[in-house]
Amino acid sequence: MTQKYFILLKGKDKTKEIKSCSFENENLKVIFKNNPQIYTYKKDNFTLIRKATSYNLFNYLKELCILANIETPEGNLNVLLKEYEKMQKIPKESALSIYLNPSSFVQVSKDKPLLIFPFGSNASQYQAVQNAMCHQISIIEGPPGTGKTQTILNIIANLICQNKSIAMLSNNNSATQNIFEKLSSNGFGFFCATLGNKENKENFITNQSGIYPSFDTPTINTQKLKQDINILNQKALESFRLTNDIAKNEAFLNALRLEYKYFKAQENNLPLEIKNLNSLNVDKVLRAKVQIQQEQKLSFWLKLKLIFLSRIGNFKFYKSPKEQILYTLDETYYILKDLEISKKIEASKAALKALEQTNPLQNLIDKSLLLLKSYLKTKYKNQQQRVQFELSDLNQNAATFLQEYPVILSTTHSIKSSLNLKEELFDYVIIDEASQVDLITGFLALSSAKNVVIVGDTKQLSNVINQSKYPLIQELTQKYHIPLHYDFLKQSLLSSCLATLPNVPKVMLKEHYRCHPKIIGFCNQKFYNNELIILSKDNGEKDVIRVFVTQEGNHARGHYNQRQIDVIIKEILPTLQANLTKEQIGIIAPYKKQKEHLRDSVGALQIDTIHKYQGREKEAIILSTVDNEINDFINDKNLLNVAISRAKRYLRVVVSAQICQENNHLKDLIEYIHYHNFEVTQSKVKSIFDLLYKANAKARLEYLKGKKRISLYDSENLAYHHLKDCISAYGNLDIITHIPLHRIINTQNLNEAEQEFMQSSSHIDLLIFNTMNKLPILAIEIDGFAYHKEDSKQIKRDELKNAILQKCGIPLLRLSTIQSDEIARVRAFLDKLLNSCP
Repeated sequence: MTQKYFILLKGKDKTKEIKSCSFENENLKVIFKNNPQIYTYKKDNFTLIRKATSYNLFNYLKELCILANIETPEGNLNVLLKEYEKMQKIPKESALSIYLNPSSFVQVSKDKPLLIFPFGSNASQYQAVQNAMCHQISIIEGPPGTGKTQTILNIIANLICQNKSIAMLSNNNSATQNIFEKLSSNGFGFFCATLGNKENKENFITNQSGIYPSFDTPTINTQKLKQDINILNQKALESFRLTNDIAKNEAFLNALRLEYKYFKAQENNLPLEIKNLNSLNVDKVLRAKVQIQQEQKLSFWLKLKLIFLSRIGNFKFYKSPKEQILYTLDETYYILKDLEISKKIEASKAALKALEQTNPLQNLIDKSLLLLKSYLKTKYKNQQQRVQFELSDLNQNAATFLQEYPVILSTTHSIKSSLNLKEELFDYVIIDEASQVDLITGFLALSSAKNVVIVGDTKQLSNVINQSKYPLIQELTQKYHIPLHYDFLKQSLLSSCLATLPNVPKVMLKEHYRCHPKIIGFCNQKFYNNELIILSKDNGEKDVIRVFVTQEGNHARGHYNQRQIDVIIKEILPTLQANLTKEQIGIIAPYKKQKEHLRDSVGALQIDTIHKYQGREKEAIILSTVDNEINDFINDKNLLNVAISRAKRYLRVVVSAQICQENNHLKDLIEYIHYHNFEVTQSKVKSIFDLLYKANAKARLEYLKGKKRISLYDSENLAYHHLKDCISAYGNLDIITHIPLHRIINTQNLNEAEQEFMQSSSHIDLLIFNTMNKLPILAIEIDGFAYHKEDSKQIKRDELKNAILQKCGIPLLRLSTIQSDEIARVRAFLDKLLNSCP
């Protein structure tokens, strides 16, 4: 036991004096060296503290300090190893103890304190702050432009009011400097100390002012102020809900209207007249369509029900061809859905306007600031002259220093050497940009505090590891039998914590403010599963997103492409500079060589690689992809996400023609731009009307349930959800069910028999399509469904369907059932089809 634990008896470390020990009930039996007598210690009189060296992960990371040659901002490669050598114990109350013993994690919520928001907030940020205050470990995922910094500032403000000590960390000084500047600009820099490397510590000691701010906050009734804040929090939450509802409905309405434009352009039928639109609703229309589709020929009774019960059409209406009736109902769906969503938006806006008459959010900010300043005045009021610390105090008087400066800013590399806390821990450590923090320094950060808030985004830049070290690191990983979730090569601190501690409270900041909706819309669809709530406004601006495809030819030479530079200078910059200053335009190139040539040609504009642009933004971004052919670097989805989300108002992408012809993430961006710019092209296949067809599918399943055709309903529903899970990892695919064949195939290339077959009730069971351009990529037939009967007539129909799909370039996959082995077939088929572009 002494090899694994330090043993404290009555508060004193007796590990070295103990020969052996064992448990008996809840007591500890101890035999000391040179003394055969057995001593019994009750539960309250002994403590076991796990030795750091008893953990494989500790030994693995310690050895990696030497092997991996981790660069530190200080440039001293031995500093990390020294910190590991100093670490003897893993305190049970530390956040690191939970990380090392995930099975011991129990989600225990602390008492909910009163929350203040002096820096503003929204629904996601509110939840993130609450999680941080109520749990030992919490994770905040912050996509681009979602107010990550604002959330951190509010967490710091709440912790300060609870007299907590805080280590604010990142893997680089610029991220923590940003936090410090925001606090300072609001008058709160005086309780922060920027430490870390030797230079930072010396600068801080040298530049101490020796005085406090004025604390001119008026005397307040604290209890009354807290009650007011509590009420304002509830009003703010309602305001957030309404704001988000408006944004989500406006996004849906924009998508609906764009889809309707494609519908009108693609379908050549003239709609029939439906006179009483005001008395109809979407559900009625969709149900009527399902009923009509279920019948080969419309019966008299169905016409009666539709005319007199559903109040849709008249007898003249139902004398028209069936396809024209169905087309009219489709168009009616778009008209009524537009009206429905528009009314919801107006109602939410009216409710929000009434709520904001008292300006609850600004009042919450003002009163939160008042409470924070009042707390600081009370904390520091009895001290006239501020104590001046020496450099030695950081080592000898850390506790006193923390009372004066409760917020320490540092890097994850140097937090352990910033202050000598001895056996003590920070109350909280906040780790920003945690996707760029490696496990060696992340481990040290977690060992520094009782509680941790981990902030980052797995879909942006990750930590960079020297590839020449990979084989040696892999060998070490195998030596220590390190599981995947602790693997140094495969994990950042953020991804490791997400995998190791799946039950910790986590929240994704969803409200996006930075980019034009058309710009961030791609990132939302491609990377964030459409979970972002876009609060920036689309005012119908022209040319928000454009792609420039260079002519075919080998223009790239060693990560430099003069043709792309010419396009930027002659075609892109003149139009952008007509509306923007040079300071508002940025150019991103994936390679240093292209960056250097662009600087020689363009001059004053800010030109940098994607890594340098993390954390920055510009009104307009020009992305030069350089290479003629796709490769792992320019096709990296995290790099692409960062590059696109730097642009606020305009995005320009320059690519080679060959990249447009291959399946890759850049091609998805190009297809997205074409679709959202309403660039209609002739094709053998038709565009998928995503919103319409999903509404149809939902109505059909509801109809089947109502008709007690439960078996068919369950089969189709199960197939849909299994396949939906299967395609979720691709980021650019979606699925629709039971789609009529004639809705996805243009007939001009079909013979007479095929065209006749197309106009029948023939359909595709499931259709996978590309969400970026709305075009079908894979048809799936499940022969186990009840309506696929094994007879010669059905076989002939299937053969005809196969021929039509083949002629139009849509692959068809037939499955016998929807079991796991068949799902694997779908995945393998898609991987081959998409050239494995995960």
